[in-house]
Amino acid sequence: MLTIYAPSSNPKSKAWEVFKGVQKSWPEQVVLANNTQATDALPNAMFWGFVNNNLDLVKKLESRKQQYWFTDTPYFGRFDNNNLKPNNHYWRICKNSIHAKHIRDCKSDRFDKFNIKIKTPNFKGTHVLVCPSSSGIHAYLGKPNWTEDTVKTLKMYTDRPIRIREKPRGRGTSGPSEAKVPLVEDLKDAWACVTSCSISAIEAACMGVPIFCDNKSFARRIGDVNIGGIENPLIGTDIEEWLYSLAYQQFTPEEFENSRVEGSVNIPLNLVPDNIETLKKMQPLVLCCAAGVRSGQAMEYLKINGLVKVYNGGSWQDVEKILNC
Repeated sequence: MLTIYAPSSNPKSKAWEVFKGVQKSWPEQVVLANNTQATDALPNAMFWGFVNNNLDLVKKLESRKQQYWFTDTPYFGRFDNNNLKPNNHYWRICKNSIHAKHIRDCKSDRFDKFNIKIKTPNFKGTHVLVCPSSSGIHAYLGKPNWTEDTVKTLKMYTDRPIRIREKPRGRGTSGPSEAKVPLVEDLKDAWACVTSCSISAIEAACMGVPIFCDNKSFARRIGDVNIGGIENPLIGTDIEEWLYSLAYQQFTPEEFENSRVEGSVNIPLNLVPDNIETLKKMQPLVLCCAAGVRSGQAMEYLKINGLVKVYNGGSWQDVEKILNC
């Protein structure tokens, strides 16, 4: 059973962009709970962001090493309130973590959709850009004074100008549309981007700006966790692999809702490695997804890891047609 701890009963809210699809496609019974009243969470819970009591509920599940799912803003293709459609924006979903923990060997097709150019680092910047995450993320990391402490530490190791970019918020929401100055402008001529766990690390990486981050950040794979090395920043060698993998750990509301055949089990591509033993017992397997690309990658991965009776059925519509013949 999956228990969704919903922050709002408003079906037009951002959270329900995900939850409506999950209710239709999840292979288990789905139960709704009010996260404003909950003081504890059942195992196999789902949350959207750190709103209301979600922070406390997530930390309790983690302390007991119980399973949960966390959904929130995506790494690419963020929503536009003025042009919101089921297939034009994305949401990330992570298992037992608030951000992507594992980097998978993925193709570039989902990343390529965003037409993002990756620049080569030039190490000619001047200022240090500090990008704090939300207060909820800092509380989760156990660092409520992250910004003040980080600036203080930076001043011990560099004389460069320090520019603080607070998380853009307004109208009850957050993100690029609320920013007075575009992130790309603040990153121009930046020597480094220092962040706790902000998605600004992605923009920095694509612009060739070195990243310093918390050791629990999803960017730690390509960033440096030691601020003391601010004058000698390290650049990850597998930035493209990292970006491709992140693009496969987010989905459109349409994908959440429609990518399922009746009686099937829904396992996102990024979680296939965590479920190999379970999948071995389920053979023979017919895999499908929205278009057959991710299911093909999953098939290849499973065969490499010892599964024999596993087949790519293509899109879920293709499989459904065969079953209904």
